[in-house]
This record gives sequence, C-alpha cells and structure tokens, in this order.
Amino acid sequence: MKKQILLRSAIGFPIGVCVSNLILLVIALCIGTYAPCAPGCTALFGSETASATAQFLLSGLVGAVFAGSSVIWEVESWSLFRATATHFCIVTPLFWIVSLLLGWCGLNLWGMLLYLGIFLCIYLSIWLSQYSVYRRKIRKINQKLQEDTKQ
Repeated sequence: MKKQILLRSAIGFPIGVCVSNLILLVIALCIGTYAPCAPGCTALFGSETASATAQFLLSGLVGAVFAGSSVIWEVESWSLFRATATHFCIVTPLFWIVSLLLGWCGLNLWGMLLYLGIFLCIYLSIWLSQYSVYRRKIRKINQKLQEDTKQ
C-alpha cells in the first residue's frame, strides 16, 4: 500500500499543478485579466516570483495528497462512510490551509464559510459521480454473473 501511496502522490503532484493553472486561466478568461497569483499570496510571500513558486509547490502538494489518499477507497474492510469521512478529514484541512496561504479564500467567517460551501459542493459532486460510476459497474458485473449462472 505504501508503494501505491507514493506512486499516486508522484502522479498527483503535476496534476495538482495543472489543475491550479487551469483554474487561473478560467478565472482570467472570465474577468479579462491574468494574475499568476492572488494579491494576498503575493503580499504574504513578498514577490510574484516567490508567490508563484509557493503556489506551484502547494498546488502540487494538494494534488499529491488527493491522489495518494485515494488508496483509502481500496481498504475493503472499511465501510463507504468510514472511507469517505477519513478521506474528507485528510484533504479538507490541507486544502483549507493551502487556500489561506495562496489567498484563495479570506481569513474571516464569511470567507471560511464560502470556502467550505464551495469545497463541500465540489467534493460531494465528485463523490456522487464516482459512486454512480462504480454502482453502474457493479450492476453490470452482477448481471453478467446472473447470466452466467443461468447458463
């Protein structure tokens, strides 16, 4: 399992960086101007170069943790609820801290609630889509098994 965590984390790092940059490009297309980092991030790290470097590394870290922690879903002795709760408890604090450092959300009650709401919506929609895909696969497998036993 440790090997799988390391392998998935290594794959997840560049995916995290790519997703972060894709989000920046989408935002730039929506608002009409491109900024490599949020102003709060640049202020925190002192320069655009330092903030872009921090954003690169932290976005990669988020991708690595999301990907590496996906092995949780393969622990067969765990219930779906336990796996979901464990994964959520691993990724949510990390993503929230990175969001604060990179200036993606504000350090106030409204900013935190807005962040949590958006994060929950995205997490839930990804979870539901994955659940639907696997549920469909399981139905097909069960149908095939039933057909095979009838023959």
